[in-house]
Amino acid sequence: MSALAFRFWPRGLAGQLILATVAVLLIAQGVVVAIALHERRERFERETGDFMARRIALVADLLRTTPPELHSHVLRIASAPGFRFEVRERPAGLPPAPFFEAWLGPHLRSHGLTGSVVFRLPPGHGGMRGDHHHKRGGLVAVPVKVAAQDTWLTMSAHRNRAPPWPGYALASLFLAAAGSALVIALIVGRASRPLARLTGAAERVGRGESVPPLREEGPSDIRTTIAAFNRMQERLHRFVQDRTRMLAAISHDLRSPITALRLRAEMVEQEDLRESMIASLNEMQQMVDATLAFARDDSAKEETQTADLAAIAAEAASIRAEQGHDVAWKGGRALQYPCRPLALKRAIGNLIDNAVRYAGSAEVSLEGTSVVIRDGGPGIPEDRLGYVFEPFARLDESRSAETGGTGLGLAIARSITRNHGGDVTLRNRPGGGLEARLVLPLAA
Repeated sequence: MSALAFRFWPRGLAGQLILATVAVLLIAQGVVVAIALHERRERFERETGDFMARRIALVADLLRTTPPELHSHVLRIASAPGFRFEVRERPAGLPPAPFFEAWLGPHLRSHGLTGSVVFRLPPGHGGMRGDHHHKRGGLVAVPVKVAAQDTWLTMSAHRNRAPPWPGYALASLFLAAAGSALVIALIVGRASRPLARLTGAAERVGRGESVPPLREEGPSDIRTTIAAFNRMQERLHRFVQDRTRMLAAISHDLRSPITALRLRAEMVEQEDLRESMIASLNEMQQMVDATLAFARDDSAKEETQTADLAAIAAEAASIRAEQGHDVAWKGGRALQYPCRPLALKRAIGNLIDNAVRYAGSAEVSLEGTSVVIRDGGPGIPEDRLGYVFEPFARLDESRSAETGGTGLGLAIARSITRNHGGDVTLRNRPGGGLEARLVLPLAA
Protein backbone atom coordinates (compact mmCIF):
# COMPACT_ATOMS: atom_id res chain seq x y z
CA MET A 1 0.00 0.00 0.00
CA SER A 2 2.83 2.37 0.83
CA ALA A 3 4.47 1.73 -2.56
CA LEU A 4 1.17 2.49 -4.30
CA ALA A 5 0.74 5.67 -2.27
CA PHE A 6 4.24 6.86 -3.15
CA ARG A 7 3.57 6.04 -6.80
CA PHE A 8 0.62 8.43 -6.96
CA TRP A 9 2.09 11.01 -4.57
CA PRO A 10 2.84 14.16 -6.59
CA ARG A 11 6.50 15.15 -6.79
CA GLY A 12 5.99 18.89 -7.21
CA LEU A 13 5.55 21.28 -4.28
CA ALA A 14 2.27 22.63 -5.66
CA GLY A 15 0.80 19.15 -6.13
CA GLN A 16 1.78 18.03 -2.63
CA LEU A 17 0.30 21.14 -1.00
CA ILE A 18 -2.90 20.86 -3.03
CA LEU A 19 -3.28 17.17 -2.19
CA ALA A 20 -2.60 17.74 1.52
CA THR A 21 -5.02 20.69 1.73
CA VAL A 22 -7.79 18.92 -0.17
CA ALA A 23 -7.34 15.81 2.01
CA VAL A 24 -7.58 17.85 5.24
CA LEU A 25 -10.57 19.75 3.83
CA LEU A 26 -12.36 16.54 2.87
CA ILE A 27 -11.72 14.99 6.29
CA ALA A 28 -12.96 18.10 8.10
CA GLN A 29 -16.00 18.40 5.84
CA GLY A 30 -16.67 14.68 6.23
CA VAL A 31 -16.74 15.01 10.02
CA VAL A 32 -19.05 18.02 9.78
CA VAL A 33 -21.34 16.20 7.33
CA ALA A 34 -21.46 13.10 9.56
CA ILE A 35 -22.43 15.20 12.59
CA ALA A 36 -25.01 17.12 10.58
CA LEU A 37 -26.50 13.92 9.16
CA HIS A 38 -26.79 12.43 12.64
CA GLU A 39 -28.54 15.50 14.02
CA ARG A 40 -30.73 15.70 10.90
CA ARG A 41 -31.77 12.06 11.26
CA GLU A 42 -32.64 12.47 14.92
CA ARG A 43 -34.64 15.64 14.22
CA PHE A 44 -36.47 13.97 11.32
CA GLU A 45 -37.43 10.93 13.41
CA ARG A 46 -38.50 13.11 16.32
CA GLU A 47 -40.66 15.34 14.11
CA THR A 48 -42.03 12.36 12.16
CA GLY A 49 -42.95 10.52 15.37
CA ASP A 50 -44.67 13.60 16.78
CA PHE A 51 -46.52 14.11 13.49
CA MET A 52 -47.78 10.51 13.48
CA ALA A 53 -48.86 10.72 17.11
CA ARG A 54 -50.73 13.99 16.51
CA ARG A 55 -52.42 12.50 13.44
CA ILE A 56 -53.55 9.46 15.43
CA ALA A 57 -54.85 11.70 18.25
CA LEU A 58 -56.72 13.89 15.77
CA VAL A 59 -58.39 10.92 14.07
CA ALA A 60 -59.28 9.41 17.46
CA ASP A 61 -60.94 12.68 18.58
CA LEU A 62 -62.88 12.83 15.30
CA LEU A 63 -64.12 9.30 15.75
CA ARG A 64 -65.24 10.08 19.30
CA THR A 65 -67.20 13.14 18.20
CA THR A 66 -68.75 11.86 15.00
CA PRO A 67 -71.60 9.35 14.49
CA PRO A 68 -70.55 5.77 13.73
CA GLU A 69 -72.04 5.95 10.22
CA LEU A 70 -69.48 8.66 9.34
CA HIS A 71 -66.48 6.76 10.64
CA SER A 72 -65.72 5.19 7.27
CA HIS A 73 -65.63 8.63 5.63
CA VAL A 74 -63.38 10.00 8.39
CA LEU A 75 -60.98 7.06 8.03
CA ARG A 76 -60.89 7.40 4.24
CA ILE A 77 -60.19 11.14 4.42
CA ALA A 78 -57.59 10.74 7.18
CA SER A 79 -55.72 8.03 5.27
CA ALA A 80 -52.99 9.06 2.84
CA PRO A 81 -50.14 7.39 0.94
CA GLY A 82 -48.11 5.75 3.68
CA PHE A 83 -50.88 6.00 6.29
CA ARG A 84 -53.95 3.80 6.49
CA PHE A 85 -56.52 3.99 9.33
CA GLU A 86 -58.93 1.24 10.25
CA VAL A 87 -61.35 0.53 13.12
CA ARG A 88 -61.29 -3.10 14.15
CA GLU A 89 -60.79 -5.44 17.00
CA ARG A 90 -57.46 -5.45 18.76
CA PRO A 91 -54.89 -7.22 16.54
CA ALA A 92 -53.83 -10.52 18.02
CA GLY A 93 -50.73 -12.60 17.47
CA LEU A 94 -48.54 -9.73 16.33
CA PRO A 95 -45.04 -9.51 17.88
CA PRO A 96 -44.00 -6.38 19.75
CA ALA A 97 -41.79 -3.88 17.96
CA PRO A 98 -39.31 -2.53 20.53
CA PHE A 99 -37.66 -0.18 18.09
CA PHE A 100 -40.92 1.46 17.05
CA GLU A 101 -42.18 1.41 20.61
CA ALA A 102 -39.11 3.38 21.67
CA TRP A 103 -39.64 5.73 18.73
CA LEU A 104 -43.43 6.32 18.82
CA GLY A 105 -44.27 5.44 22.42
CA PRO A 106 -43.17 8.74 24.02
CA HIS A 107 -45.00 10.78 21.37
CA LEU A 108 -48.19 8.77 21.82
CA ARG A 109 -48.11 9.18 25.58
CA SER A 110 -47.38 12.90 25.25
CA HIS A 111 -50.71 13.20 23.42
CA GLY A 112 -52.60 11.17 26.03
CA LEU A 113 -52.80 8.02 23.92
CA THR A 114 -52.41 4.54 25.39
CA GLY A 115 -51.83 1.26 23.68
CA SER A 116 -48.97 -0.75 22.24
CA VAL A 117 -46.87 -0.63 19.15
CA VAL A 118 -46.77 -3.96 17.34
CA PHE A 119 -45.20 -5.18 14.13
CA ARG A 120 -46.65 -6.85 11.10
CA LEU A 121 -44.50 -7.94 8.14
CA PRO A 122 -45.38 -6.71 4.66
CA PRO A 123 -46.90 -9.27 2.27
CA GLY A 124 -44.37 -11.66 0.74
CA HIS A 125 -41.97 -11.82 3.72
CA GLY A 126 -43.20 -15.16 5.07
CA GLY A 127 -42.52 -15.84 8.72
CA MET A 128 -39.47 -13.57 9.15
CA ARG A 129 -39.63 -11.74 12.44
CA GLY A 130 -36.13 -10.30 12.82
CA ASP A 131 -35.47 -6.97 14.50
CA HIS A 132 -33.70 -5.96 11.30
CA HIS A 133 -37.12 -5.78 9.57
CA HIS A 134 -38.54 -3.82 12.52
CA LYS A 135 -35.93 -1.11 11.89
CA ARG A 136 -36.33 -1.24 8.13
CA GLY A 137 -39.93 -0.32 8.62
CA GLY A 138 -42.36 -3.11 7.89
CA LEU A 139 -45.96 -2.28 8.77
CA VAL A 140 -46.62 -0.66 12.15
CA ALA A 141 -49.98 -1.08 13.86
CA VAL A 142 -50.77 1.42 16.64
CA PRO A 143 -53.96 0.33 18.47
CA VAL A 144 -55.86 3.05 20.35
CA LYS A 145 -58.97 2.33 22.41
CA VAL A 146 -61.81 4.44 21.06
CA ALA A 147 -65.22 3.58 22.44
CA ALA A 148 -65.96 0.06 23.51
CA GLN A 149 -63.53 -2.20 25.23
CA ASP A 150 -62.96 -4.27 22.09
CA THR A 151 -62.73 -1.51 19.46
CA TRP A 152 -59.35 -0.14 18.37
CA LEU A 153 -58.17 2.48 15.94
CA THR A 154 -55.30 0.99 13.94
CA MET A 155 -52.89 2.97 11.81
CA SER A 156 -50.63 0.99 9.51
CA ALA A 157 -47.60 2.92 8.22
CA HIS A 158 -44.16 2.37 6.83
CA ARG A 159 -41.32 3.97 8.74
CA ASN A 160 -39.92 6.64 6.44
CA ARG A 161 -36.22 7.24 6.10
CA ALA A 162 -34.66 10.64 6.53
CA PRO A 163 -34.26 12.31 3.12
CA PRO A 164 -30.77 12.00 1.66
CA TRP A 165 -28.20 14.70 2.08
CA PRO A 166 -29.09 17.43 -0.42
CA GLY A 167 -27.03 17.70 -3.60
CA TYR A 168 -26.10 21.31 -2.94
CA ALA A 169 -24.13 20.18 0.12
CA LEU A 170 -22.00 17.87 -2.05
CA ALA A 171 -21.68 20.63 -4.63
CA SER A 172 -20.48 23.05 -1.95
CA LEU A 173 -17.93 20.48 -0.78
CA PHE A 174 -16.65 20.06 -4.35
CA LEU A 175 -16.51 23.83 -4.89
CA ALA A 176 -14.64 24.32 -1.61
CA ALA A 177 -12.06 21.68 -2.57
CA ALA A 178 -11.69 23.03 -6.12
CA GLY A 179 -11.45 26.64 -4.88
CA SER A 180 -8.84 25.73 -2.29
CA ALA A 181 -6.81 23.81 -4.89
CA LEU A 182 -6.97 26.77 -7.29
CA VAL A 183 -5.90 29.30 -4.66
CA ILE A 184 -3.02 27.08 -3.50
CA ALA A 185 -1.94 26.50 -7.11
CA LEU A 186 -1.85 30.26 -7.73
CA ILE A 187 0.05 30.98 -4.51
CA VAL A 188 2.55 28.15 -4.94
CA GLY A 189 2.94 28.97 -8.63
CA ARG A 190 3.75 32.57 -7.79
CA ALA A 191 6.26 31.41 -5.16
CA SER A 192 7.81 28.68 -7.32
CA ARG A 193 8.41 30.76 -10.45
CA PRO A 194 11.41 32.58 -8.90
CA LEU A 195 12.60 29.21 -7.61
CA ALA A 196 12.37 27.73 -11.11
CA ARG A 197 14.36 30.67 -12.51
CA LEU A 198 16.94 30.16 -9.77
CA THR A 199 17.20 26.46 -10.66
CA GLY A 200 17.68 27.28 -14.35
CA ALA A 201 20.30 29.93 -13.54
CA ALA A 202 22.20 27.53 -11.28
CA GLU A 203 22.19 24.92 -14.06
CA ARG A 204 23.51 27.48 -16.55
CA VAL A 205 26.23 28.61 -14.15
CA GLY A 206 27.15 24.96 -13.68
CA ARG A 207 27.61 24.76 -17.46
CA GLY A 208 29.99 27.71 -17.35
CA GLU A 209 27.61 30.30 -18.81
CA SER A 210 27.48 33.91 -17.72
CA VAL A 211 24.13 34.63 -16.07
CA PRO A 212 22.91 38.15 -15.26
CA PRO A 213 21.89 38.76 -11.62
CA LEU A 214 18.43 37.40 -10.88
CA ARG A 215 15.63 39.68 -9.77
CA GLU A 216 14.89 39.19 -6.09
CA GLU A 217 11.18 38.36 -5.85
CA GLY A 218 8.81 35.89 -4.24
CA PRO A 219 8.52 34.98 -0.53
CA SER A 220 11.18 36.28 1.84
CA ASP A 221 13.05 32.99 2.13
CA ILE A 222 13.25 32.62 -1.66
CA ARG A 223 14.36 36.25 -2.01
CA THR A 224 17.12 35.55 0.52
CA THR A 225 18.21 32.50 -1.46
CA ILE A 226 18.26 34.46 -4.73
CA ALA A 227 20.30 37.22 -3.11
CA ALA A 228 22.80 34.64 -1.80
CA PHE A 229 23.02 33.11 -5.29
CA ASN A 230 23.70 36.51 -6.86
CA ARG A 231 26.44 37.22 -4.30
CA MET A 232 27.97 33.77 -4.86
CA GLN A 233 28.02 34.27 -8.63
CA GLU A 234 29.60 37.71 -8.24
CA ARG A 235 32.32 36.33 -5.97
CA LEU A 236 33.05 33.45 -8.35
CA HIS A 237 33.28 35.85 -11.28
CA ARG A 238 35.56 38.16 -9.33
CA PHE A 239 37.73 35.22 -8.23
CA VAL A 240 38.15 33.99 -11.82
CA GLN A 241 38.96 37.50 -13.02
CA ASP A 242 41.54 38.00 -10.26
CA ARG A 243 43.14 34.64 -11.02
CA THR A 244 43.25 35.39 -14.75
CA ARG A 245 44.77 38.84 -14.20
CA MET A 246 47.34 37.41 -11.83
CA LEU A 247 48.40 34.65 -14.22
CA ALA A 248 48.41 37.08 -17.14
CA ALA A 249 50.72 39.36 -15.19
CA ILE A 250 52.99 36.43 -14.31
CA SER A 251 53.02 35.33 -17.95
CA HIS A 252 53.83 38.86 -19.09
CA ASP A 253 56.57 39.21 -16.51
CA LEU A 254 58.08 35.87 -17.54
CA ARG A 255 58.19 36.80 -21.22
CA SER A 256 60.79 39.49 -20.64
CA PRO A 257 63.41 37.32 -18.87
CA ILE A 258 62.74 34.48 -21.33
CA THR A 259 63.33 36.84 -24.25
CA ALA A 260 66.51 38.17 -22.59
CA LEU A 261 67.75 34.62 -22.00
CA ARG A 262 67.04 33.70 -25.63
CA LEU A 263 69.11 36.66 -26.81
CA ARG A 264 71.97 35.65 -24.55
CA ALA A 265 71.66 32.05 -25.69
CA GLU A 266 72.06 33.20 -29.29
CA MET A 267 75.46 34.56 -28.34
CA VAL A 268 76.75 31.23 -27.06
CA GLU A 269 79.41 30.05 -29.46
CA GLN A 270 79.12 26.35 -28.69
CA GLU A 271 76.42 25.20 -31.10
CA ASP A 272 75.17 22.16 -29.13
CA LEU A 273 74.83 24.17 -25.94
CA ARG A 274 73.16 27.04 -27.80
CA GLU A 275 70.57 24.80 -29.44
CA SER A 276 69.82 23.06 -26.13
CA MET A 277 69.34 26.35 -24.30
CA ILE A 278 67.08 27.76 -27.03
CA ALA A 279 64.97 24.55 -27.04
CA SER A 280 64.52 24.78 -23.27
CA LEU A 281 63.54 28.44 -23.52
CA ASN A 282 61.03 27.67 -26.28
CA GLU A 283 59.51 24.92 -24.17
CA MET A 284 59.30 27.31 -21.22
CA GLN A 285 57.58 29.88 -23.46
CA GLN A 286 55.06 27.26 -24.62
CA MET A 287 54.31 26.27 -21.03
CA VAL A 288 53.76 29.90 -20.03
CA ASP A 289 51.42 30.49 -22.99
CA ALA A 290 49.54 27.23 -22.34
CA THR A 291 49.18 28.07 -18.66
CA LEU A 292 47.71 31.45 -19.53
CA ALA A 293 45.28 29.90 -22.01
CA PHE A 294 44.22 27.28 -19.45
CA ALA A 295 43.65 29.88 -16.75
CA ARG A 296 41.86 32.31 -19.03
CA ASP A 297 39.57 29.58 -20.40
CA ASP A 298 38.22 31.39 -23.46
CA SER A 299 35.10 29.22 -23.35
CA ALA A 300 33.70 31.25 -20.47
CA LYS A 301 33.55 34.38 -22.68
CA GLU A 302 31.71 32.69 -25.55
CA GLU A 303 27.94 33.02 -25.68
CA THR A 304 25.85 29.86 -25.59
CA GLN A 305 24.06 29.07 -28.84
CA THR A 306 22.38 26.10 -30.48
CA ALA A 307 24.64 24.27 -32.90
CA ASP A 308 24.85 20.88 -34.61
CA LEU A 309 26.97 18.66 -32.38
CA ALA A 310 27.78 16.30 -35.25
CA ALA A 311 28.95 19.21 -37.42
CA ILE A 312 31.26 20.49 -34.66
CA ALA A 313 32.89 17.08 -34.21
CA ALA A 314 33.16 16.53 -37.99
CA GLU A 315 34.81 19.93 -38.46
CA ALA A 316 37.34 19.25 -35.70
CA ALA A 317 38.20 15.95 -37.37
CA SER A 318 38.40 17.41 -40.90
CA ILE A 319 40.81 20.14 -39.78
CA ARG A 320 43.27 17.50 -38.55
CA ALA A 321 42.76 15.43 -41.70
CA GLU A 322 43.52 18.45 -43.88
CA GLN A 323 46.72 18.95 -41.88
CA GLY A 324 47.83 15.50 -43.04
CA HIS A 325 46.94 13.47 -39.97
CA ASP A 326 45.22 10.09 -40.16
CA VAL A 327 41.87 11.16 -38.75
CA ALA A 328 38.57 9.70 -39.96
CA TRP A 329 35.05 10.95 -39.28
CA LYS A 330 32.79 7.91 -38.80
CA GLY A 331 29.60 9.93 -38.73
CA GLY A 332 26.74 10.44 -36.35
CA ARG A 333 23.18 11.68 -36.33
CA ALA A 334 22.77 15.46 -36.54
CA LEU A 335 21.84 16.89 -33.13
CA GLN A 336 21.00 20.49 -32.34
CA TYR A 337 22.55 21.19 -28.94
CA PRO A 338 22.90 24.35 -26.77
CA CYS A 339 26.63 24.85 -26.26
CA ARG A 340 29.62 27.12 -26.87
CA PRO A 341 30.71 25.76 -30.25
CA LEU A 342 34.26 27.14 -30.41
CA ALA A 343 35.12 25.90 -26.94
CA LEU A 344 33.58 22.50 -27.62
CA LYS A 345 35.48 22.20 -30.91
CA ARG A 346 38.67 23.02 -29.02
CA ALA A 347 37.98 20.27 -26.47
CA ILE A 348 37.27 17.69 -29.20
CA GLY A 349 40.36 18.84 -31.09
CA ASN A 350 42.54 18.34 -28.01
CA LEU A 351 41.28 14.77 -27.66
CA ILE A 352 41.94 14.10 -31.37
CA ASP A 353 45.43 15.64 -31.09
CA ASN A 354 46.17 13.43 -28.11
CA ALA A 355 45.16 10.32 -30.09
CA VAL A 356 47.22 11.37 -33.13
CA ARG A 357 50.26 12.20 -31.00
CA TYR A 358 50.39 8.84 -29.21
CA ALA A 359 48.69 6.46 -31.68
CA GLY A 360 49.24 8.13 -35.07
CA SER A 361 45.54 7.95 -36.04
CA ALA A 362 42.03 8.56 -34.70
CA GLU A 363 38.44 7.68 -35.49
CA VAL A 364 35.79 10.21 -34.46
CA SER A 365 32.06 9.54 -34.14
CA LEU A 366 28.96 10.92 -32.42
CA GLU A 367 26.87 8.55 -30.29
CA GLY A 368 23.85 10.33 -28.84
CA THR A 369 25.30 13.29 -26.97
CA SER A 370 28.76 11.71 -26.67
CA VAL A 371 31.69 12.42 -28.97
CA VAL A 372 33.87 9.30 -29.11
CA ILE A 373 37.53 9.28 -30.24
CA ARG A 374 39.10 5.86 -30.72
CA ASP A 375 42.69 5.04 -31.60
CA GLY A 376 44.82 1.96 -32.05
CA GLY A 377 47.73 3.03 -29.87
CA PRO A 378 49.30 1.43 -26.82
CA GLY A 379 46.64 2.77 -24.43
CA ILE A 380 47.29 4.02 -20.90
CA PRO A 381 48.02 1.96 -17.78
CA GLU A 382 44.82 1.54 -15.77
CA ASP A 383 46.32 3.18 -12.68
CA ARG A 384 47.16 6.33 -14.69
CA LEU A 385 43.85 6.92 -16.49
CA GLY A 386 42.93 9.62 -13.96
CA TYR A 387 46.42 11.05 -13.63
CA VAL A 388 46.65 12.18 -17.27
CA PHE A 389 43.89 14.77 -16.67
CA GLU A 390 46.06 16.66 -14.18
CA PRO A 391 47.60 19.90 -15.52
CA PHE A 392 51.11 19.33 -16.97
CA ALA A 393 50.74 15.57 -16.48
CA ARG A 394 52.50 13.57 -19.23
CA LEU A 395 53.24 9.91 -19.62
CA ASP A 396 56.45 10.77 -21.49
CA GLU A 397 59.12 11.00 -18.83
CA SER A 398 61.41 12.96 -21.15
CA ARG A 399 59.12 16.01 -20.78
CA SER A 400 59.85 16.88 -24.42
CA ALA A 401 57.34 19.22 -26.04
CA GLU A 402 57.80 17.42 -29.37
CA THR A 403 56.80 14.01 -27.97
CA GLY A 404 54.45 14.85 -25.14
CA GLY A 405 53.18 18.41 -25.56
CA THR A 406 52.74 20.62 -22.53
CA GLY A 407 50.43 18.25 -20.66
CA LEU A 408 47.44 20.60 -20.70
CA GLY A 409 45.41 19.23 -23.64
CA LEU A 410 43.35 16.71 -21.66
CA ALA A 411 43.00 19.07 -18.70
CA ILE A 412 41.62 21.80 -20.97
CA ALA A 413 39.29 19.35 -22.73
CA ARG A 414 37.87 18.12 -19.42
CA SER A 415 37.56 21.67 -18.05
CA ILE A 416 35.57 22.80 -21.12
CA THR A 417 33.36 19.69 -21.04
CA ARG A 418 32.63 20.05 -17.33
CA ASN A 419 31.70 23.68 -17.93
CA HIS A 420 29.03 22.26 -20.27
CA GLY A 421 27.79 20.00 -17.47
CA GLY A 422 29.46 16.87 -18.89
CA ASP A 423 32.76 15.02 -18.48
CA VAL A 424 35.55 13.28 -20.36
CA THR A 425 36.35 9.62 -19.66
CA LEU A 426 39.13 7.35 -20.90
CA ARG A 427 39.18 3.58 -21.16
CA ASN A 428 41.43 1.01 -22.75
CA ARG A 429 39.74 -0.86 -25.60
CA PRO A 430 39.59 -4.65 -25.28
CA GLY A 431 41.27 -5.13 -28.69
CA GLY A 432 43.95 -2.55 -28.01
CA GLY A 433 43.98 1.21 -28.19
CA LEU A 434 42.26 3.94 -26.21
CA GLU A 435 38.73 5.31 -26.26
CA ALA A 436 38.13 8.90 -25.17
CA ARG A 437 34.47 9.74 -24.62
CA LEU A 438 33.33 13.36 -24.31
CA VAL A 439 29.94 12.96 -22.62
CA LEU A 440 27.46 15.85 -22.61
CA PRO A 441 24.20 15.91 -20.62
CA LEU A 442 20.87 15.70 -22.40
CA ALA A 443 19.60 19.11 -23.38
CA ALA A 444 16.85 20.44 -21.10
